[in-house]
Amino acid sequence: MQFDHTQFTLGFRQALDHGIDYRDFDKVDRLPKSVPLMAIAGVWGDYNDIRCLFIDQIGKTYRRHITGRADQYIVRELDLNAKEMEVGQVVVVEND
Repeated sequence: MQFDHTQFTLGFRQALDHGIDYRDFDKVDRLPKSVPLMAIAGVWGDYNDIRCLFIDQIGKTYRRHITGRADQYIVRELDLNAKEMEVGQVVVVEND
């Protein structure tokens, strides 16, 4: 999959300019276990939350809402800070 953007974190308008509308993504409380997911973008809400967007191999999309503080936006099941993720990075939830 090709992306027009290189920076993972984007503002809502920036994401729309790249054709990314998170409102169409399935909102989940946890990412699925043992499913390889490709990181698409992290779209900022207000100053303390981000919507992390992923897609799986069959095209199903996921939106994981993360609230952060002190510059840490941890996707708990991945043990990753969303601010450090990269566009196109493949992640897999290993443990519950």
